Amino acid sequence: MPDLPVGVWGVHRWGEFKWGAAAAASPDILPNQPITLNSHTSMEYHEITKDRAEKTLPVWQTHTPTIKIRGQGPVELEAFIDGFQPLVQARIEAQDVEDAAFRAVQGALLKMKLLGVNIPTFIKIQLKENPNIGKDVGDLYRAQPTSESGILKRAGMLLPVWERANAALAALTPPQDDITLNIQGVAHTPAMLETLLNSYTGLTKTLEQKSSLLDDARGALRSHDHLCDQVNKDWYAYAKAGADNNAALLAALETIPTEPSTQPPPVVEIDHVTQGGEEGRQPLVSYPNGSTIGNATTAVVEYTLPGDAQPWTHSVPLDLSGNALPAAPVGAVITLRTRTENSAGVRTSAPRTITIEEPIV
Repeated sequence: MPDLPVGVWGVHRWGEFKWGAAAAASPDILPNQPITLNSHTSMEYHEITKDRAEKTLPVWQTHTPTIKIRGQGPVELEAFIDGFQPLVQARIEAQDVEDAAFRAVQGALLKMKLLGVNIPTFIKIQLKENPNIGKDVGDLYRAQPTSESGILKRAGMLLPVWERANAALAALTPPQDDITLNIQGVAHTPAMLETLLNSYTGLTKTLEQKSSLLDDARGALRSHDHLCDQVNKDWYAYAKAGADNNAALLAALETIPTEPSTQPPPVVEIDHVTQGGEEGRQPLVSYPNGSTIGNATTAVVEYTLPGDAQPWTHSVPLDLSGNALPAAPVGAVITLRTRTENSAGVRTSAPRTITIEEPIV
């Protein structure tokens, strides 16, 4: 897959973007019937609920200010609206921390895999005439580094063999240099492999903790969304049932979005975003097991690049087995999300961000 054009990676400040000159004012043109709003606006689930609540609040305050639903009135609905932002921000922060913990685990595994695959080859070549070390190297191949357990097993077996190999090289006449492997511009040694092994358990525990905190943040937002949505919809049903002789209320209710007859498409959440692929610089997107595009007629991964005048101008078809976006330069910050669409509307996942780092190769 080709690299993205170099020209799109310039620094851009959103606040300094200027649209073209406004068109001259024209007479208002109004439809005979109100046009349904937001049916094709890309929104997360909580944005849809908040939008409906914001449109409900002035109608509730103006036309039925004393009506309460299970003890909740306009004041409580306004509090629900105000409560979304801190919960969304908490979820974003928890997601960023969990992403960093996941990438730390993946990075450690990849380094140990590279060492486990390459160092035995180096040892065989440098100490070809040493049968004892040759046998030890042969034993390493019983552990296949194709899974987490296999990578850890080979790395653990490799460490003492690597240390003995370097000692054997130092004892030669003349002494030979230690065997190392250059990863991300750093010559990795047995001591560094030992550090990777010793710290791995801590990395996985951190990931478990951060994943749990992310689940809590997601749950808090979904719970808040559910409570707001129920109060909003129940008030709407209550108000509409008693509005037969209230033309003003009936007209006001028409401004509040309602559920379309066709089910909206499902949201395809992103599980993790890592980097790899071509030269180790492609954003790789994975999705939770059981994800589906359901009744969506369009399903894509949208992404924003540094320097883009508008967000979400790039997209690729969504592949539930995983997506690989075009390779990007080191240091590039890429924001991405999924978008599904059908006749009932558009739904998007929570945005995710990845900064392309020096590849682990």
